[in-house]
Amino acid sequence: MQFKRYNQISSWKRIQNFHLMFKWSNFSESLLVRSVYLITVPIVLVQIIGIVIFFELHWDLVLKRSAQSISNEIKILEMQKDSLSINNYATTLQIIRTDNLDISEAEEVTNWIFRKRIKNSLNQISGDFEVLQNQNHFIFFDKKKLEFFYLVPKKRVETKTVAGFFLWTIAVSIILSLISYLFIKKQIQPLKRLGIITRSFGRGIETPNLKPTGSSEVRGLIKDFNNMHNNINSTLDNQRNMLAGISHDLKTPLTRINLMIDEINNETLRNSISQNISDMNIMLNHYLDFIKNEKNENLDEINTSNFIFNIAQNYQKLEVLVNYEKKIFIRKNQITRAVMNILDNADKFAEKIFISSNLINNKWEIDIEDNGPGTTLSQEELIRPFVKGSDQLNQGTGLGLSIVQKLIKLNNGELNFQKSSHGGLKVTVILQI
Repeated sequence: MQFKRYNQISSWKRIQNFHLMFKWSNFSESLLVRSVYLITVPIVLVQIIGIVIFFELHWDLVLKRSAQSISNEIKILEMQKDSLSINNYATTLQIIRTDNLDISEAEEVTNWIFRKRIKNSLNQISGDFEVLQNQNHFIFFDKKKLEFFYLVPKKRVETKTVAGFFLWTIAVSIILSLISYLFIKKQIQPLKRLGIITRSFGRGIETPNLKPTGSSEVRGLIKDFNNMHNNINSTLDNQRNMLAGISHDLKTPLTRINLMIDEINNETLRNSISQNISDMNIMLNHYLDFIKNEKNENLDEINTSNFIFNIAQNYQKLEVLVNYEKKIFIRKNQITRAVMNILDNADKFAEKIFISSNLINNKWEIDIEDNGPGTTLSQEELIRPFVKGSDQLNQGTGLGLSIVQKLIKLNNGELNFQKSSHGGLKVTVILQI
């Protein structure tokens, strides 16, 4: 038995990014997200259409009329600029008229719609008028003459109605989206519970019946699942009881035969019968393991490398390669049984066995390879009960890998089979950590 240990160099940042992308991909495909999209998108579209209509029918019209009114007033002031009562006119029109103004700090009008409208209106006035703005006023003046500057308060154009409309539109969209999210989330809770129960039941874990809640369609689905769940459990219980009874009944005569073989004088015959009895006992134990109703164990903290090394002590043909070590939580007894079953199978057919442990992307991978004869069977056939994996050696019950599949599935793991680079079979156990 050989032990090798080295550190694996990995691109952790790339793994993290891939993991986040994978999680977001799964999240974006969920029923909750899609339902919220279905509700939110029409709301947003309606709000956008409302804003467009508001601009076209209200705000643009208001700005157009404001621009026209201001330009007309400035036109009146220009016509009366030599009159003695011009300042009275300006005061009445709420326009400041001055011949001395520093426009060096003034800036271009940011309201491009109003700027466009006011310039179109000012074109009707003789001269080349320009419009600027400071903090509180719009500034109108003739660029050619620069005789008088007209200051119009911004409050004549700007209105809180527009800002209020936008805020109300955004607030309504957020409130409706939030209400939709909470409502849809509540509706799909029964489906989430059904999904959890289904996954657990699929791994062989005992699960209770679900209380039918939610919409009528979801309640009907839960009732159908409960009926299926009860029927399958009843069938499995009958199978377990039958196989357990048969195995128990067979053990009794085997025990009697084992006691009687001491009376046989022929040592060769006695050893042959004894070996056959031992093989039959092993077969019956496999049957009992296969039909055993596995219970959920408590999680145990282990060191991944120590776990592999402790198992390896029982196998002389084994070479161990540990790429990375970490403390994780697993159901130690179940995983130990699964790994040892795989090693027992390899030990029957191979002269050399290789086991390696890797931690990749939040998964613990245990690879077991051998240089045996291998197999031509598919993965589905290998894990099928009573199917023997070796094409050359007719040994075992054909239940070893089925038991392994059952244990790994119970722990939410995966079991993969490939051709080994050493010539035999490669079995990979993948566990989420």
